[in-house]
Amino acid sequence: MKKLFLIVALALSISVANAWNRRADEGVVLLAEKHLTAEAKAMLNKYLGDSYLDDVHYLYDLEERNAASYTKSIHYLHLDKNLQPAKVEGNNALVEIESAMQVVRNHKSQSKEVVATALRTVINLMCDIHNLSNVRIEGVPHSSLDFKFTWYKGDVGKRKATAKISWAKFWDAYSNWHTGFSGSLWAEDLELSLGSKRAEFSKGSLNDWASEIGGVANGLYARINPEYEMTRRERNELEDLNCEMMARAGYRLAVLLNSAAK
Repeated sequence: MKKLFLIVALALSISVANAWNRRADEGVVLLAEKHLTAEAKAMLNKYLGDSYLDDVHYLYDLEERNAASYTKSIHYLHLDKNLQPAKVEGNNALVEIESAMQVVRNHKSQSKEVVATALRTVINLMCDIHNLSNVRIEGVPHSSLDFKFTWYKGDVGKRKATAKISWAKFWDAYSNWHTGFSGSLWAEDLELSLGSKRAEFSKGSLNDWASEIGGVANGLYARINPEYEMTRRERNELEDLNCEMMARAGYRLAVLLNSAAK
């Protein structure tokens, strides 16, 4: 039962703002849970426990309540032209993760409330930085906007059916297509299809991961812009990339939590 509480607490603590939909985010966290050490599970159970009902969306709830501590830029990964972490005014995801991880690493000397908030922040934002719509790169103007582009939807007679879609909704659409997928099914699917890459995805530091994510996003921004018309084939191929980003997020979240619990 305690393990169930741990899983649900983790899954429900994820923000749905500026990220994949809730079920996909749950899948990322449940994937991470598969690879937590006993010490990491004990740490999470101690600070999150089963008292998660008031915090099911944490950062999203802060936004909904117009909390003074909330800022939308907290969700974004800011990188310079060389794809290195950029210094920006206000909050940004990488800085917030690093700050929260300092608290988690020193959890024994912190209050339970402070550590719980830090854990929820790490969980929320590790999902956010792996969602490619949240990557902001210096020198790429449209990366700082939720721009719209044309995508191919299907055939209508002999005509192509196209529509405008925002960059953020484009990535969220992949998880919305799988309406029958629960968080648990997402986790199982990611593990089965991408588990062989766990060691590869887990290598490096938080800054290394940020630069890698930036490289993936930069390659897409180079061709996908407000004037772009995406073919159906490319749309389908990018779904595989979206799943890879989810798997990276889950495996790396496990790495961070395991390291903090040592």
